[in-house]
Amino acid sequence: MTDPRPDSHPVHAPAGLRQYAAVWRLPGGPTLLVAGILGRLPVGMAPLALVLLVERATGSYAPAGAATAFYALANALLGPLLGRLADRLGPVRVLLATAVAYPLAVAAVLATVLADAPVWLIWLASALLGACLPPLTATVRSVWANLTEPPADRLREPALALETTAFEVVFVLGPMLVGGLAAIASPVAAFVAAAALAAGGTTAVALGRATRAWRPHPDRPHVRGLGPAVAPGMPLLLAVAAGITFAFGVVGVAVPAFAGAHAPAEHAETIAGLLLGVWAVGSVVGGVWFGTRRFAMPLPTQWAVALFAVAAGMAVLVVVPSVPVMVVALLLGGGTLAPALTVENSLVARIAPPGMVNEAYTWVATIAFAASAAGAAVAGVTVDLPGGVPVAFGVAAASTALGAAVAAWPRSALRRAAEHAVFTAR
Repeated sequence: MTDPRPDSHPVHAPAGLRQYAAVWRLPGGPTLLVAGILGRLPVGMAPLALVLLVERATGSYAPAGAATAFYALANALLGPLLGRLADRLGPVRVLLATAVAYPLAVAAVLATVLADAPVWLIWLASALLGACLPPLTATVRSVWANLTEPPADRLREPALALETTAFEVVFVLGPMLVGGLAAIASPVAAFVAAAALAAGGTTAVALGRATRAWRPHPDRPHVRGLGPAVAPGMPLLLAVAAGITFAFGVVGVAVPAFAGAHAPAEHAETIAGLLLGVWAVGSVVGGVWFGTRRFAMPLPTQWAVALFAVAAGMAVLVVVPSVPVMVVALLLGGGTLAPALTVENSLVARIAPPGMVNEAYTWVATIAFAASAAGAAVAGVTVDLPGGVPVAFGVAAASTALGAAVAAWPRSALRRAAEHAVFTAR
């Protein structure tokens, strides 16, 4: 892959917050950060907007949870294909195509709901929406890995920490936008905004300097079957990622249900968006702190510790009695999220086979969407039961703790791959 940087002098990692300024100065860095956030706001908006829209249309959380499940599963099925195309053809064409397709899919969802279509047709439109979601996260992380090839490799972990933290802003602003627009207008307005943001942000990233400079890896082998998903260490990494993202799917439905049970009916939708936004605010703070630190522990050990912390934060939600206490619990528990996801992203960049980084990240996203879909579906049924909201939070904590235990396994294939791998994005 060609080096898009204008010089080849070694780049030293500054200390503390100054390293983020060095990442910002990388060619194309500002576009990746700013447009990457705007283009991915629909990732944080669509699940909550679907829950609110379908629940309002059907009067039940079960079909609303199923709608988010179909949305996530469709993205999970198509994501690796888009990643493989991006690795083979370059990400620009893939991003531009999905920038056009996503607003059309939003129109299909709104048409089915506003026309009082059968619920199966709403689910079909939700699946189309998931299939058309631009693969911005995989592309942005792959391009960051490219920008931090030697001699800038000391900026790789700060860059991925900044990217992960920036992505958490999506989950701060996304639910808040949905809650605000639902209060002022309706969830329909939230979907219209999501369509505009996806189209504009995705196009800006696609046409940005760093993305256009991306070139296929010269030693990239012909990829068949599951590709990087079965590379050494990747199956275990994907299994652990499934544990935490299943929990995210549960929490994404359980928090609105908690708001519906503990807040005035006329404010429940707004409070649901604010609560999920507070969770993400905590994650942003934790991510900024984590990115300024250096740890001697191996990456798999860091991941296990971070995941146990996430599980503890979710376990606290089981006994939360009121909205004010939930705000505090989500803010503190959210501080563990971005550190766990930052380490995960670093592990993917480290163990992915050469020339397959885009697809490796889309496999992570695939598993994330599939597990999140399962979590949303389970939570959609659980929260409709008497006393089901605390049970849902307990399920989320258990799922994350199981993933942490797997990551802590001392002689795993993931540990061996992380110990022997070199950076593979170049």
